Amino acid sequence: MSDQSAATDDGSDTSIESTDASTDTDIDAGIGTDTDETTTDDSPHETPLQPPPLLTGEHLPQLRATLANATHLLVCLDFDGTLAPIVDEPDAAAPTTANETAVAGLVDAAPVTTAIVSGRSLADVRTRIDGPRIYAGNHGLELAWNETVAVHPVAHERAARLETVCEALETVLGPIPNVRIENKRLTGTVHVRTVPPAARPTVRRLTRTIVDRFGGDELDISPGKRILEIGPTIDWGKGDAVDVITSTLPDGTVPLYIGDDVTDESAFRAIDADGISIRVGDDDPSTASFRVRSPAAVARVLDWLGTAGVELVGQRTQSLSGTELWNDDPRVGPIPERWPTPVANE
Repeated sequence: MSDQSAATDDGSDTSIESTDASTDTDIDAGIGTDTDETTTDDSPHETPLQPPPLLTGEHLPQLRATLANATHLLVCLDFDGTLAPIVDEPDAAAPTTANETAVAGLVDAAPVTTAIVSGRSLADVRTRIDGPRIYAGNHGLELAWNETVAVHPVAHERAARLETVCEALETVLGPIPNVRIENKRLTGTVHVRTVPPAARPTVRRLTRTIVDRFGGDELDISPGKRILEIGPTIDWGKGDAVDVITSTLPDGTVPLYIGDDVTDESAFRAIDADGISIRVGDDDPSTASFRVRSPAAVARVLDWLGTAGVELVGQRTQSLSGTELWNDDPRVGPIPERWPTPVANE
């Protein structure tokens, strides 16, 4: 359940170029100008379809048509590897200036609701990017909606068991160079990005042993890019969080999701044919509709959305009904009671 990846650019692909000088002259979403380092996932991906196409200018008519048919736009964004470049030390991760600016522009746009959907804890990710109305942390196990916070009750109940596992891993994996154990209260992460490659199989084996011994049937391991995620064995992920968020917004809302890693695939699947899903990174197979190469490319996509894109939203609806939807629309309700007992964060 990772939010981390890296991207690359060889400068050889066509970038998004405008076909309409009056509205899209500053569009450049792909993106053939980034120079991020290429890394390879040493863990298996979920079963995908095929590599999504690189988002280029030829896709602009499709994007315009999708937005014009929307009454409202929901923009859901992963953090690591999407808004922020991947770094060796997770605590040092920060969004690019361009992405901060682009997100701020979308937050202020009338027909848009923005959400951050991250594998980081809610408390962590909210300090790293400011402005969005909705945050989903720990792969959707925590949801913050304005001033309301809900925690998945099963994850809350298993937090003590997760803490026991993380403490055991600190002891068992301590002798291995550069291993870092992160207890995110509802999930845990074993970071192996800077662990010597020869030692990574040992880290995986020992992690599995500890999770089986102390987690039993209540905790499991999910692979990610240079990490192992430990979380409750429940059928819940980022895609479920996106579904919950979408369900509270006006009819006709089009969801857009941008993410870079294995756990984002459930969110890509939650975005049906009427939405827009974009994977960040290399050309690995994915269920996303499109691909861009790096956080720098994400900023250009968001910048286009915040300028030309938002002007398209609701055009068809407005021409039919003369109405316009805003972020304070009364139909945009509070956090739904999707879980039996929402639990306030301690």
